[in-house]
Amino acid sequence: MAKFRSKLKRHTKGKTWAKGHSSTSNPENMKHRMNAKSRFFQANWKSAPPTSSSAKPSLTLEALMKHDARQMYATGKDEPTVNDIAGSLKSFSLDDEMMSDSQTGTFKTFKTFASNYSQCSNMSFKKLLNGFRTSSNLHKEMLAILTALTEVIKERKGTESSTEYFLLLMETIDASQEETEIFACISLLSMGIKTVPVPVLRKKFSETAGSLMQLMTRYIESENMTVIRHLIGCMSVLLRAQEHVSWSYSSTMRYLDAILSFTIHSKPKVRKAAQHAVVSIIQGSCFMLPRKPENTADNPDEPEEPLPPAVTYHPASGRVAKFCLSQFKPENLSKSQKLVLHTIALLRDTMSGMKTDDVRQSCESLLSIMTAANVLLRTTCFQTFHAFFLSRTTNIDSELLGKLISAIYEYRPDRMDIRQTLAWLAVLKEGHIHLAKLDLNLCANFLPKFVDVCASDLWMSDKTEIVTGASNTLKEILYECVRPACATDELRAQNREPITKVINIISKALAAPFGDVAKYVILTFAIVFEVTGPDFSKALHAPIATLGNRYDTNSTLRLAIEHAIITAIQFVGVENVLKAIPLADAKGEVLIDRSWLLPLLRVGIVGASFEFFSNYILELAYYCNTKWDEYKKEGNDSKRCTYELLCCQLWGLFPGFCRNPKDYSSFKLVAKKLGTALENNPEFRAPILDGLNELITYASEQNVGEIAKYSKNFVPCLLNIYIQKPNDTYETEMRGKILETIKVFLTITSEQTLVDLFENAVKELKDLPPGNFTSDACMDAANLLVVYQNAQNIKNYYEKFIAPVLKKDNKTKVAATDDQKLKKRKRKSYELLNELIASDREECKKFMKKNATAIEELLLKVFPTCPISQASRLSCLKLLIEKKYVSIKDKYILEAVLTFKEFSTKKQDIADQLLKLIGEIYEKKDKLDEFINIIMAGFGESELSVNTIFALRSVVQHLTGSLTVKTLEVILQEVLVFLTQKIRPEAEAAVVFLITFVKVLPSPLVANHLEPIMKSLSSMCPDTKRYCRLQIGYLLKKMCKRFTADELIKLVPGNDELTHRRLKKIRKQLRREERQKAAEKDSDEDESENEFVSGGLEKKSLTIEDILADSDSDLPDDDMDEAPEANHGNKKKFKVERNIHPRRRRRDCGFS
Repeated sequence: MAKFRSKLKRHTKGKTWAKGHSSTSNPENMKHRMNAKSRFFQANWKSAPPTSSSAKPSLTLEALMKHDARQMYATGKDEPTVNDIAGSLKSFSLDDEMMSDSQTGTFKTFKTFASNYSQCSNMSFKKLLNGFRTSSNLHKEMLAILTALTEVIKERKGTESSTEYFLLLMETIDASQEETEIFACISLLSMGIKTVPVPVLRKKFSETAGSLMQLMTRYIESENMTVIRHLIGCMSVLLRAQEHVSWSYSSTMRYLDAILSFTIHSKPKVRKAAQHAVVSIIQGSCFMLPRKPENTADNPDEPEEPLPPAVTYHPASGRVAKFCLSQFKPENLSKSQKLVLHTIALLRDTMSGMKTDDVRQSCESLLSIMTAANVLLRTTCFQTFHAFFLSRTTNIDSELLGKLISAIYEYRPDRMDIRQTLAWLAVLKEGHIHLAKLDLNLCANFLPKFVDVCASDLWMSDKTEIVTGASNTLKEILYECVRPACATDELRAQNREPITKVINIISKALAAPFGDVAKYVILTFAIVFEVTGPDFSKALHAPIATLGNRYDTNSTLRLAIEHAIITAIQFVGVENVLKAIPLADAKGEVLIDRSWLLPLLRVGIVGASFEFFSNYILELAYYCNTKWDEYKKEGNDSKRCTYELLCCQLWGLFPGFCRNPKDYSSFKLVAKKLGTALENNPEFRAPILDGLNELITYASEQNVGEIAKYSKNFVPCLLNIYIQKPNDTYETEMRGKILETIKVFLTITSEQTLVDLFENAVKELKDLPPGNFTSDACMDAANLLVVYQNAQNIKNYYEKFIAPVLKKDNKTKVAATDDQKLKKRKRKSYELLNELIASDREECKKFMKKNATAIEELLLKVFPTCPISQASRLSCLKLLIEKKYVSIKDKYILEAVLTFKEFSTKKQDIADQLLKLIGEIYEKKDKLDEFINIIMAGFGESELSVNTIFALRSVVQHLTGSLTVKTLEVILQEVLVFLTQKIRPEAEAAVVFLITFVKVLPSPLVANHLEPIMKSLSSMCPDTKRYCRLQIGYLLKKMCKRFTADELIKLVPGNDELTHRRLKKIRKQLRREERQKAAEKDSDEDESENEFVSGGLEKKSLTIEDILADSDSDLPDDDMDEAPEANHGNKKKFKVERNIHPRRRRRDCGFS
């Protein structure tokens, strides 16, 4: 038989014809056909921008608006500055990220579809005007009514205030018969009623509330629940505005009862709106808000701290409590548990605003509900207690709160239930913190029991989550309860017994064999050391000793133990720590196995005493020094090195003893020893110099006098060491530290001592030949001292030692070594001149006023002969201008321009600052164009073109707000000429200028010059374009971010294939980045939703402002136009955070 060929494999990925449409040959998607059709007659069709059949026509309203915005300042009689233009361009947007980030405020936007029909200027209705949907019948009706009301107000010559709209809307609601009109008016009312003044709401309360109540009764059975939600919102705003006395009327309570009836509604949106309304009434009524301070006229500069509200509970809170408790019937607990959960949710947000009796009844009901076996009910009750404790309300006395905490102990969940255990733990934690705010002594007596549960029970759990939760709880308790109990001597005396018990309980966990919980125990003890301090040193002696005995360099807990011991050194005190972990035995011999403690002491010592350093640390150092010399003579190198290291480490503790010492008067005990060590022991100089620097820098005026007594001894000693020639690299490095220490000491040295030291230094300087080591060292010393002399001495020193050095010509033929020495002396002379000009001392100012002109002439004269130290010399010129010693000259600008040659150099930074300073002065004189012309004169010389472009870039960057549009156009045209040149540095400088131009100026102003910029970039020589490819890429990416790649592609000539490819690649990259950013944002939202902390109790709390804000959007949904199934596709659920009290500041938890 013949073989038949098998069927070919069908293409399953392509599109197939629908049944009965096989004759249709033209597909719906004709992307490639349209691209080919649009490019048929184009010269470079591969680079042309694609088009599609669905593309919008190019002449659109948006395009016209952009064109008008670009051209509205291009033609005008007056010359506006960039600042003037920026003020009128705040509404302009061409995908300008920088403009949107940097400019905020109220401004006029481009007209939307809705604003074409309504001229309403009231900000209450902006969401309707901005978010108007033409497909919504409700929005159309709202817009029509708003337009009519606006016309009526304008005919009556009104101001379009919220009060006028409120009154007209109420009149319209009363007169309307059609439901659609009423719904639209109610939606508009819900937008505008929030900005109506409180006196108006009080005066119109009875009429408005009656009308709203009738409407609520009329539409209670309606399918459009949006109307009910808006009515509830309007009623809550009315009730919040009423005075305290108004709540004594039965009619007011009747309106509240109406809202309460909706809090257990079957519709979730209605129920949430009603609960939000009740919470905002109880917590956010006008008399429940913090009051503004009255007497602020005496201190207007001090920030105003709001006063607590006049009343602590709402008069209607009893009605809310009664309503909630009435829902906790036995039949509801067994059959309608969802109703009970909704009621508990309402109680959770309102209980903190109730009076004490209502709080007691509510707590008793919640505790009785928690006896049920339903886990969800118990968790919700835990959340309610947590929110109540977190509110820190004063509507519960400390005795009742203590009883409530004791009762919650009885509802401890099973240890295997992690979520319930963490929730129970979080509730007790907040309860104790709340109790500490009300009665600190009572809270201290409650703490041992709670700490015992955490340390002795929960820490022993095999569940990591419970161990971490217990550790975090103990941390909060220690910071919020134990630390306040140790704040003063009186409180420490009152609470010493319970706090000691707390320390002993945690110490038991520390003494147990180390396991997985060891890290948490050690870190918790670090907090114990911090909060208790040296007053509990006896109780802390054993834990510190235990930590010292458990230390092992190979242990995984080494870092945790080091952290705990460093904390103990800082807060318990170095003396107490060394008593528990001594460095020496009873015979006074150093324990080498405790040497690991020395680096920790160096880091942790603060607030110690010089007496302890002298009597204990230095004694050990001398012992080690003796052993060091002894083993050195014996030739025992290993032990010699050991004791040498120990001796250096002990001296290395000196900077720690200089951190805020508690006995400055005891500095005399160590001053002589320090001087001896500085002279005879170079290896100890580094820590001694560091300590002296820190001691003087951070000492108060009262304490610095104790150190100043010894400056006459330390300064000559340090100067003698500095003048001596170093023997090795270590001593060479120390010379810089010695010089810094001398500078610090000079600030506290007496005037007579300064004069004597200066005269001696000058005398030595005269006798020594210039150029050798000793001469340079004496010059350094004299340069330090001359700043503290009188004007005459400064002048003499300047004329004899500074001016001659600066006048010397480097171009003369001298030996290389002499040339280097001259450069070094010139650099030091410029640095001294900088210091003299910048000094605020009166004698320096006198010297500068008399000799500023001579110094200026010298600085300007030495420029051609002094190519070195340009940064220091320009800094001197800048300081002369800043201090107003001299007036500006054109030569200053020339020298600044000449410095702009390289990228990111110190010289260019100084020149940049100098140009900015000069430009600001010209700007104040309204001569900025003259300043620009002086700079642009550099284009006349080819060797200055690059410098001039960089200088113009600096001007545009710093003074762009004051430059006129015409000036900017002239600058840009000049720079674009150099962009197309064949010289690489000029092209590179021009590209860098364009980057700044695009980055700094407003988008519309840049958009007006996009075409010449893009043409010039395309016209660049291939060599310069390749050389500047990185800078051009950055420029194009920046422009694409501000304008979009499609707009730029249209401006690129068709024959520039390279730029077309780069722009398309950037477009792809930007779109990819947007997609990645959107994906990361979605993933972050998903993670935040799934986050579980402490059984779901530790949620972000809402503030009073959040309470007063509507839970729904101001822009209503059009329920009439949408099918009930419209929202079924949205599967994502969002959690509504309902904790209403301001979240207290939490410390970053150290446990993980």
